[in-house]
Amino acid sequence: MAWLPRTAALVGLLLTAGSAPAAGQKDVDAAILKGKDYLKGRFKTGAATDNGIGGVALAGLALLEAKTPAGDEAIKAIAAAVREAAYKETKTYSVALCLLFLDRLENPADVPLIQMLAARLVAGQNAKGGWSYECVDAVPEADEKLLRAGLKEQQLVGGSGPAAPVKSPDPGPRPTAGRLHPVVEKYTAALWNRRGADKGDDNSNTQFAIIAVWASRKHGFPADHALDLIEKRFLASQNPRDGGWSYSTGAESTSTASMTCAGLIGLSVGVARREERRLNAEVVKPAPTGPKAADPFFNPPPDPTRPPPAPKRPADGRDVAVGAGLGCLGAFVTGRVGTENNLYFMWSLERVGVIYGIDKVGGVDWFAAGADFLVRGQQADGSWAGASYGADVNTCFALLFLTRSNLARDLSSKVSKDPAATELRAGGGPNAAPPPATTATPTPAPVANPLPVPAEDTAAVFARELVKMPAAEWAAALGRVRDAKGPEYTRVLVAVTHRADGGRKKDARDALAERLTRMSAESLRGMTTADDVELRRGAVLACAMKDDKAHVPDLIDRLADADDLVVRAARAGLKSLTAQDFGPTPGATKDERTAATAAWKAWWAKQK
Repeated sequence: MAWLPRTAALVGLLLTAGSAPAAGQKDVDAAILKGKDYLKGRFKTGAATDNGIGGVALAGLALLEAKTPAGDEAIKAIAAAVREAAYKETKTYSVALCLLFLDRLENPADVPLIQMLAARLVAGQNAKGGWSYECVDAVPEADEKLLRAGLKEQQLVGGSGPAAPVKSPDPGPRPTAGRLHPVVEKYTAALWNRRGADKGDDNSNTQFAIIAVWASRKHGFPADHALDLIEKRFLASQNPRDGGWSYSTGAESTSTASMTCAGLIGLSVGVARREERRLNAEVVKPAPTGPKAADPFFNPPPDPTRPPPAPKRPADGRDVAVGAGLGCLGAFVTGRVGTENNLYFMWSLERVGVIYGIDKVGGVDWFAAGADFLVRGQQADGSWAGASYGADVNTCFALLFLTRSNLARDLSSKVSKDPAATELRAGGGPNAAPPPATTATPTPAPVANPLPVPAEDTAAVFARELVKMPAAEWAAALGRVRDAKGPEYTRVLVAVTHRADGGRKKDARDALAERLTRMSAESLRGMTTADDVELRRGAVLACAMKDDKAHVPDLIDRLADADDLVVRAARAGLKSLTAQDFGPTPGATKDERTAATAAWKAWWAKQK
C-alpha cells in the first residue's frame, strides 16, 4: 500500500513538553469532533482515495471509534465501498483493515465476508509467521463470481468432511471447518491448497494482520495455527541487544520504535492464549455430598462480590520477552526527541498501551503527552499533517490515538487480567531501572457491604449462568437483571462483573452503574466505600450519572481509594459533574493523589 513505506526510519516520539498548558479532556474532545467532521466530509459519498480501500476502511474504523453511529451517511458509504471491494482485495493492509472495519461495524450479515477475508490472511502467512504486501494472488474471476453469489445467503453451518491434503511447503495444518459459511469453507481449502513458495515478510504488514486474525476468531474462523506461528515469530526474532524488533526478521537488525510496538502486539496473542488455557484448565471442585451438603454452616455459599484469588505462576519466556520489549520501547519514548511527525508510530504506541493496560511507558504518560502533541498540531480544517501518509491517513491515526481505540477488546482484556503480568505493565525490561517505591495511598475504613446477604445466596450460580448466555440472548438477559427489583439482583450484577471479560465485562459494569442510579443518595454513598471494588466503582460512576453535585464530596473522597480503577472513575465523575480537572493522572503516586485531592477540596470549598 502506497501510504505505508517499505522502510521504517528510527524515530522518537514527538512528546516533548511545551510551555503552553497541557491539553485537557475538553481540548481532546474538541479535536476528536473536528477530526470526525473532516473525515465525514471526505468520505460521505464513499469517494475514492489515493490510499485504496484500506484507507477507506481505516477511515471507517476511526469514525466508529470516535462514536460515529453506524447509520451516519459516511459510515454507510464506507461500508458499501468495503463490501464491494472485499471480494477482490488481496493486499495485506487492505484485507486486514476491511476485516477490522466490518468486525467493528457489528452487522451479523457481514460474518461470511469477514470469514472470507480471514481465509486470505491465513493463506498468506508464511512459515516464519509473517506477511508481505500481497497475502494471496489476484482473485480469479470465477472465484469472485462464486463468492458473490454464494455469500448472499448468510448461513453458518458446521464443517463436514476430512481436511484436504496440504500442498504448501509449510507443514502446518490447514484451517479446519468450525462455524464457517459453506462457500467460505470450500474457498479456505482451495486457497490453502494453492499456496506456493513462501513470500517475504515485514513486521509492519504483519502487525495489521495479527489484530485482524485475532478478531476473526469471534466470527468462527479457525486461527490457532496462525497464532502459533505469530508467537514463535516474535519470540525468535527479538533483538537480544536491546529487546526490540526491526522492520524485517532478515537483513535489517536495528530495532525501531514502530516495529518494537509490532513485536509487543505479536507477543500479546501468546500472553492472551496462555490466559485462555489457564482459565480453561481451572479445576472445578465437585459438589459436596452427604447429609451436611445442604448445611450452610459446613458448606457456606461463595460470596459473589469477591473474586476468587488469582492463581500464581512463575514467569515464562513470554513474560521475559514482553518485559524486555517494553523496556526497549520505554527507551525510545524517553531517550529521543523526534524530528519526524510519525503518527503511524503514535497509533502503534496507543495499541500497545491499550492491549497491555499500561498508562506509562518509560515513565512517560503516553496518552497525556501524545494527546497534548496532537491537539496542538491539528490543522484548521480538522486534519493532521505528517510524514509520508497524507492528511486522510494521518487524521485516522490521530483519531484512533485520541479515542484510545481498542480494536481487539477480548485480546486486551485477557492480556491485562493475566495475574502474573504486573511486572509487564511496569514498562521495564531486564536492564531497566526498577520503578520507584511508592507507599499505598491509605483508604478510609470501608463500611460493611450495604447489600443484604440472603441465607442461601444464589447470586453466584445466577451469575455463572448469565455469563454463559448465548450472544443473541446476552443483552436482553442482562437488561432484565439490571431492571429487576430486589437487592439480590445487584449482587448478581456485581458477581457478573468479576466473572465476565472483554465486551461482556464492560456491558455488566455499565448495567451495574445504571442500576445503582436508582439508589437513594445515602445508599449510594455507602456503596462508594463498600468492600468490593466493582461495587465501589459502579457506585462512583452512578454518582456522576445522577448528575447530582451533592455527590462531589463523595467522589473527592474516592480519590484516596486503594484501587486505581475506582480512582479513575472518581476523577472521570468529577470532571463530568464540574467541568474541572485537578487530577490525579492514572498511576499517580501517593503525593500526587494527595495534592490532587487537596486541589479538588479547595476548589469545592470556593463553590460553596
